[in-house]
Amino acid sequence: MSGPFDGRSPQPPWLDEEFLTPEFCVNPYRLYGRLLDDAPVAWSDKARAWLVCGFDDVVAGLSDVRLSSGRRIPALASALSPEARERDARALDCMARMMAFRDQPSHTRLRKIVSRAFTARRVADLEHQVQELVDTLVGRFPRDGAFDLVAALTFPLPALVICRLLGIPEERLTDVRRWSDAVVALLSSAVMTDDHADQARVAVEEADAYIRSLVDARRAEPQDDLLTAIARTGVDGDSLSPDEITAMVILLFFAGFETTEGLIGNGVLALLADDGPRQSLAADPELAPAVVEEVLRFDTSVHRQSRIAVTPLTISGVDIEAGDPVLFMIGAAGRDPRRFQRPDRFDPHRPDAGNVGFGHGIHFCLGAPLARLETRIALATLAKGRYPLHSAGQPTYGTLLAVRKPSALPVTLA
Repeated sequence: MSGPFDGRSPQPPWLDEEFLTPEFCVNPYRLYGRLLDDAPVAWSDKARAWLVCGFDDVVAGLSDVRLSSGRRIPALASALSPEARERDARALDCMARMMAFRDQPSHTRLRKIVSRAFTARRVADLEHQVQELVDTLVGRFPRDGAFDLVAALTFPLPALVICRLLGIPEERLTDVRRWSDAVVALLSSAVMTDDHADQARVAVEEADAYIRSLVDARRAEPQDDLLTAIARTGVDGDSLSPDEITAMVILLFFAGFETTEGLIGNGVLALLADDGPRQSLAADPELAPAVVEEVLRFDTSVHRQSRIAVTPLTISGVDIEAGDPVLFMIGAAGRDPRRFQRPDRFDPHRPDAGNVGFGHGIHFCLGAPLARLETRIALATLAKGRYPLHSAGQPTYGTLLAVRKPSALPVTLA
């Protein structure tokens, strides 16, 4: 793995002083702005990777076959100690089996099988259930005093939806979150650590045992749920192996609610910060889809996608060597002034709308329709609510690089 020390690219002296600090985790957009202005492709020693920030470069890179998804887990695991790589090999193998970490033709095979189960009709049929869930959760908001919107809405809504979709009992919600959080901590941190790998191993072992028991039950007594469809779906005589089913379901756990949780929370914060869009949405619920797309640009929940260079290539004049990790900074791309006018302004009416919040190319998020549905209903319901939300303090954030979401969002009802 090479870096800028060989003269291929300047490394801004301020980059690693500001990158991945507590201040960056609260507000990464100041640093993104500096990178977009001065070094849209730059090496970070902290992340041990190239950071690519420009919108056009991110779009092009996410569909560039010279950049591999399938080599990411071995590359990321190189940061672990030899003992952890051996001890946690099962967890790493599970990650490597996930569709998100596969290249063609393996990725195409997995996506083709699961897409037969994850249909647009199945998602569309959830609209009424999602609205009922939102109404129930909002109806439980305390009328007096501050409360945490993450605990009250942004976590339970997508978590309950994905559990219902898969057919997982709601009493296992705590386990699902624990398993998902452990996997996300391993995959979404800037650098893998032994502690993260150990926690992921425990989570994968527990989740695997539970998922296999559910799959056995579904095969004996099929249900009208996604887990039954995944367990029974085959294409041209092909179907998912038990290990692939476990990897797929764990992927759906964190893709199904971790990122949607952040998208709803970030959307609420954008609307709380500016009465104009909130009032527009309250007056015209048909604006909700545009609001969701603007959240995906302005403050999306997925802030980076990683790849490994398979061959040497050049991005915006910077030479990348084979084997180099490349982080496509989706959060920065949404604020690129070369693509968007007044990029730091939240404007659902903007004429230059667009985003790469769900990725691009063959790895475009399979669950995008579901995330859009949940976020649209949640934001529209809150905007037109009888008791408008008001901020009751600063939100707090974790230290993940790939996923940006409030871990606590204090609010009150007027």
